[in-house]
Amino acid sequence: MLLTTQFAVDLLVWIAASVTMGAWTTAAFIRPRRGENRLMLVGDRALPLARLSSLVGVAACAMMANLTNTQGLGHGESLAWCVAAGAGLLSALLTFYKRWESAIYALALQAIALVAPIAATERAVAVNHDLTGDSRMIAAVAFTVLAGTWACRFFLSADDASSKVACFRMRFLSVIAALVVVVCDAITILAQPGQGLLDEDGRWHLARAAAAVVIAGLCWWSSSAVVSLVAAIVGLLGQYAAASAFRAVPVVDESSLPTDVETLGYSVADWPTLVNLVVNARVNVFFLGLSVAAIACYLWLVRRLHQQGGSWPWPRTFAWVTGWTIVAFLTCSGIGRYAPAVFSVHMFLNLGLNMLAAMILTLGGFITLVLRATPARGKKHAAGLREWVSSTLHSRYLGFMYHPIIALVFMTGTYYVYYLTSLFTTSLHTHWLHQFFFLHFLISGYIFYGLIIGIDQPPHPLPHLGKLALIIGAMPFHAFFGVILMAKQTIYAEDFLSTLGHEWVAARGLQHDQWVGGTIAWAGGEFPLVIALIALLTQWARQDRKEATRFDRHVDQGTDHSLDAYNDMLAQLAERDRSGK
Repeated sequence: MLLTTQFAVDLLVWIAASVTMGAWTTAAFIRPRRGENRLMLVGDRALPLARLSSLVGVAACAMMANLTNTQGLGHGESLAWCVAAGAGLLSALLTFYKRWESAIYALALQAIALVAPIAATERAVAVNHDLTGDSRMIAAVAFTVLAGTWACRFFLSADDASSKVACFRMRFLSVIAALVVVVCDAITILAQPGQGLLDEDGRWHLARAAAAVVIAGLCWWSSSAVVSLVAAIVGLLGQYAAASAFRAVPVVDESSLPTDVETLGYSVADWPTLVNLVVNARVNVFFLGLSVAAIACYLWLVRRLHQQGGSWPWPRTFAWVTGWTIVAFLTCSGIGRYAPAVFSVHMFLNLGLNMLAAMILTLGGFITLVLRATPARGKKHAAGLREWVSSTLHSRYLGFMYHPIIALVFMTGTYYVYYLTSLFTTSLHTHWLHQFFFLHFLISGYIFYGLIIGIDQPPHPLPHLGKLALIIGAMPFHAFFGVILMAKQTIYAEDFLSTLGHEWVAARGLQHDQWVGGTIAWAGGEFPLVIALIALLTQWARQDRKEATRFDRHVDQGTDHSLDAYNDMLAQLAERDRSGK
């Protein structure tokens, strides 16, 4: 890769992102934070570095936006660089907010800044761009955090850097990140059309994966300053490979591709029969990886709790595993394959994520499991997973998202905003936007059902009467939305769906398929809410029985004098009435 102006600015963006994410990760997670202010990022030397590198990245993104606009690389990529600059600027501003959870927001913003240009160029090669797009973005974030954290290790004090806590966290981060990078880069190399490792793109992805493996190996060999310096240099070389791979496009003749392959990245020529919806699978890299990681983390916490002598109800484990299995099935089976091409299947998938999988996941009690499986640490010890989760639970952002009105608006309003506007058509053309809305439907459903029947206690717990009102309030919105779709004569995304060019599209009829989608929205939206209502009433009755049993036990033991006080009050009232006569 020649060192052109564009590549030099590209490389500066990748290095600045690496330093920024590494500085935030070091300050919040790697450094052993003790004392009264262990959940406050006060006086941390990594934060000024994060602020400086963020601003450098913002300037580089602005330069790239101008370069891509003047060189005719596309308005979409120029806009993506503007989004990256905005996210990086917000990340820099968060360095002035000293609470620990600001690191979560900053890392999320920096990840957006990093993947926005990748998302804008995901269709540089059309075939399998859904697979390569996901894997490229995930690998970019994982390696950037890995390389940056090792580069910022020198901002730890000698005692912190050599402590067992910091060494363990560095090793854990290195192994997990290296594993993610290797898997995702392998998917990119195998899924990318062309000659694989013989293409320039494949060689650069292989180089980055090799760099990740080397860093992971070095961290297990030694944690000395020399080894850390070598790991930082390897990380820098890996980012050079990442910047090179970003611009290297395999030479593939795509002039005669079918419309569906060009748009979706794969073929939907086979009829969407019930059998094909089940067995004609298409791997969704992001959601499959997310499901596997969530199940593995949950089972590890259950095992850790059992090792400590505790117990965990198996129905909760079953609910968590079942919920994520449903997520993986919906997104990776034929349902996920045909969702962008068949309106009714698309509606079924979103309702399955939003109304079914999310509801089951709330019964897993993941946050409760984390708090039980991780012991509380005194202020003389370094803050760990339990303290991080507790701090996040008390954050203003999470409190805002769990407000009943906000949860109801996100749960019901998203269907209207997404399907009844141009967002639906736009997402069909853009894989990453499709993925974003799948994730949004899952999260909004999880928050909504978490308020009603979830095992975990939300930031704003509701009384049972309030939960009942929330369910009743959501019911008419889903029914009305389904009626709108069934009665609508205008076909949503008609141009896109009709240009797929397969005979089954005309045979099914777009108008009829939209009517089926409306029917699914009506019935599929109401039925889970009825189930949630039954579960809520069951929990309500069970709690009343527990309270009645506890009250009776206290009365029998003589520890509850409320009944005696009530009888005394009645006696006094009777005595007053007699005196009045």
